[in-house]
Parts: sequence; structure tokens; C-alpha cells
Amino acid sequence: MQLSKNFEPAQVEQFWTNRWKEEKYFESKPDSRPAFTVVIPPPNVTGVLHMGHTLNETVQDILVRRARMTGYNACWVPGSDHASIATEAKVVQMLREKGIDKNTLTREAFLKYAFEWKDKYGGIIYNQIERLGCSVDWSRVTFTMDDHYYEAVIKVFVDLYKKGLIYRGARMINWDPVAKQP
Repeated sequence: MQLSKNFEPAQVEQFWTNRWKEEKYFESKPDSRPAFTVVIPPPNVTGVLHMGHTLNETVQDILVRRARMTGYNACWVPGSDHASIATEAKVVQMLREKGIDKNTLTREAFLKYAFEWKDKYGGIIYNQIERLGCSVDWSRVTFTMDDHYYEAVIKVFVDLYKKGLIYRGARMINWDPVAKQP
């Protein structure tokens, strides 16, 4: 067997990624250890990760791995964000390329296209996070439009409103002239 004088990461990275996932090394279940939880500030599903995301994920990975090594029950939750207006702009652009006018669609039909976009670009983002070797708990992937997430946001919003922390007032609103919404 001839050993290469250069390290070739592609030969070993996928092996170790698969092994970590099969052995569930990064899954977290509540136990007696003190908890250490990080939720990835979800990247928008408007494209792919950029260098800022890479730096952010790397720093978080260092913190989570250190917590694991010092006895914490570390849970790192991956996810992605629908980024409402930005994602809508991308979906509208995709529809235009298919010859479809957004205004002719029902809300349900538009959401079908939005989730098609999310499935394509969310998958790319998750693959990139995996290729970075991030030690996230892949059993906990979430998207900001998932039903359980959406219900939690509404519950907290209503709670904050009842406490008087959310109120109406005269404020400037940024208006998107293409999407025709704030």
C-alpha cells in the first residue's frame, strides 16, 4: 500500500461523518449532566452558506465540543430560516423563470413552491454544515415554518402581547415594491 505524502481529506471525511451519525455521537437526550444547548442562528434558505456562516458554525462547534469534553450534555440544534421577504423574492424569481405570476396563485399553491425552494436550498445548507464536520444533533433539524416551531412563535407572541410588551404604534415600515408587502 502506497501512502500519499499529502493529506487528502475527501478520502476520510465522509467515512467519519457517516460513522458519527450511525453511532449517534452528537444526539442529546436529557440526563443528569448539566445541559449546554446551542441553536444555530438559522441561515436563510435564500442560497448557500457564506464565509460568515462558516466562521459562525466553526466557533459554535468549538464551544459545543468543549462543553461535551467538560461533562455537559451538549445539544447543538441545526435549522434553517424561511426569511420571509428574502425567500419570497427568490421564490417569485423562480416562478418568473417558470413563466408563473405569483399573483395568480393561491396562498397554498405559493407555499408549495416556497417549500420546494426550501427543500432544495435547505438541503444544500445542511450538506454544507455536515461537510464542515459540525457536531450537530441531526435528529433535531428544524425549519422556522415547521408547524411546532410556528405554533411556539405564535404562543410566545400572544404571551408577550398580553404582558403589554407588544403594541401597535405609528412607525416607519420598509415596503417591498415587488412583493407588495412590508
